[in-house]
Amino acid sequence: MPSGTSAKRLVADGYDNMGDVYLDRLRGKRRPEITAFVDEAVEGLPEGTSVLDLGCGAGRPYSEYLSARFDVVGVDISQRQLAMARGFLPDAAFLLADMASLPFGNATFGAITALYSIIHLPRAEHAALFSRIRELLEPGGRVFGVMGQSDWVASESDWLDSGVEMYWSHFDADTNLRLVGDAGFRVIRSQIVPDPIGGGHLYVLAERT
Repeated sequence: MPSGTSAKRLVADGYDNMGDVYLDRLRGKRRPEITAFVDEAVEGLPEGTSVLDLGCGAGRPYSEYLSARFDVVGVDISQRQLAMARGFLPDAAFLLADMASLPFGNATFGAITALYSIIHLPRAEHAALFSRIRELLEPGGRVFGVMGQSDWVASESDWLDSGVEMYWSHFDADTNLRLVGDAGFRVIRSQIVPDPIGGGHLYVLAERT
């Protein structure tokens, strides 16, 4: 099982090699249950507020959705996905970076979304990531994350029948909620939601305290 740098390289290469398969088959359209959480994460923010989409992929649908009202910054580990995002949203800012090493100042963002991205980061780095997310948020800022709901570290050699290997690493729901709280957040609400391709994920909306 890959770990650390090798796991991140596997994820980056996987999304580079998938092209638009992931977008077309799985995440290209807004889902009402996700949109409701996203809307709550940015509720009350003035138009033009900086919002970070952490693990933005090709920018659709939620970087695109948020960019209608906010100054969106998208970060991803895949060069190919970011190239697609820049094509879809030429006026938005996109950055190639490891989410564990984000090059932004403290209190830069009014809200942060992390949709299906933390689940690809080796879980030994999750606690530090949540602490860093808190630093990046303005006081009272909110984060919405789609996270793992089971204790699982695995890779798959032919994900979505694309011929691409992919890697996941996450804790169970209770551990995730504890880590978020320990990082200095108040959990506003959480919910385990079934996924279109089976299984489910933990949706967490939390506010910086």
